[in-house]
Amino acid sequence: MSAPRQSLTNSLRRLFDPLLARSAAALSRLGIAPNTLTVLGFLICLGAGGLAALGYLFWAGLIFLMGSALDALDGPLARHSGRSSLFGAFLDSTLDRYGEAALLVGLATHFATAGQPLLVFLTSLALLGSLMVSYTRARAEGLGIDNAVGLLTRLERVGLLTLTLLIGWTTLGLLALALLTQVTVAQRVLRVHQETSSS
Repeated sequence: MSAPRQSLTNSLRRLFDPLLARSAAALSRLGIAPNTLTVLGFLICLGAGGLAALGYLFWAGLIFLMGSALDALDGPLARHSGRSSLFGAFLDSTLDRYGEAALLVGLATHFATAGQPLLVFLTSLALLGSLMVSYTRARAEGLGIDNAVGLLTRLERVGLLTLTLLIGWTTLGLLALALLTQVTVAQRVLRVHQETSSS
């Protein structure tokens, strides 16, 4: 089986690994459990979704970034504290999907209330794409295929969505998110096809 091409996520993780490791060590000394951090990050992302629904898009982006930053620490904290678990990994992945969906649903709610059907459509397409990006990876891994490839893994999606809300380029950002998530799904489907065809 061929190795998957490295995504931007892998490069960024290597860049931020030292900072994450130091932060995880500090949290471990405070006795904070990894699953607590996971749930806290999720609740913050829920708050971002609520702010988005009310039309506070800049603050929604900022709060979503904070929640996502906390979420990035639960894995390093689990490894540093020796508290890694299968359930923790499962909970993290599950709440990641809910947190991302909460923000997008909040945005769609705001755009529907504001009478902006194009943005409702783009947000809905972005939500579908984000969920399918995650599903195609999980389903492939169930078949024994490493499928963390493509343009828009979770880290890139979080970055693009946050930037979209912070700078106010809503239509352009959501269009990019809607299209590039579908491209990523296609890349992952193609990889599974290549791997299964060569086996």
